[in-house]
Amino acid sequence: MLLDDIIDLCNQTARNAHVIDDEPIDPRLWQDYIMIRRNQFIKNYINDKGSYEQNTLQFELLDVEPYDTSLSLSGVSLGKYILRSELCPTLIEGRSGVAVYELTSGDIESKTIQPVPMDRLRWCGNGKVNKNFMFAAFYDGRFYVKSNSEVNKPLTKLRVVGVFADPVQVSTYVRSTMDYPTNDYMIKYIMTAILTEDFNFIRQTKADTVNDASGQLKE
Repeated sequence: MLLDDIIDLCNQTARNAHVIDDEPIDPRLWQDYIMIRRNQFIKNYINDKGSYEQNTLQFELLDVEPYDTSLSLSGVSLGKYILRSELCPTLIEGRSGVAVYELTSGDIESKTIQPVPMDRLRWCGNGKVNKNFMFAAFYDGRFYVKSNSEVNKPLTKLRVVGVFADPVQVSTYVRSTMDYPTNDYMIKYIMTAILTEDFNFIRQTKADTVNDASGQLKE
């Protein structure tokens, strides 16, 4: 279901199908409510089930560049052969960390990259068996990719598959043609939560129909 269709469904339901041309509620308000309630549902689901639903996943391609190994993060040196991605759109975070389903190289080989906690990255790939593997950790909005391999070609792109907090901010998402990353029963939950809690609060609040910046609400 398209995001604009979900917004229209919420608006029509809230107005008993009497939506007017100069509707006072900005569609961006509906969009923000939908995003917040979706995130709440998904986070509870991840914490309870420990897995991700396929319909909530998206992918993003991030540019990566060599990271200055003379620097350190939080006082911990990362070692050599480190690449750092550009800033990643915000991912939903559960008890076990950010909601990353899969990390791969962005080229045709699509090599799998093993996600690890940041405090373990410096120890990964130091053995004889796993030195040709690639590992990545998420820190401060970026991915840091490590490999001690001298065989693998350097990465230029990182493909991140996961559950993003604001689907609209993902560059591969096309609002006009792609379904909003939710399930049908999640849409029902989102609408119920918005209409019974968020929208109900708005309806009980007086509107400033004069809008003269006086701070006084006039009937």
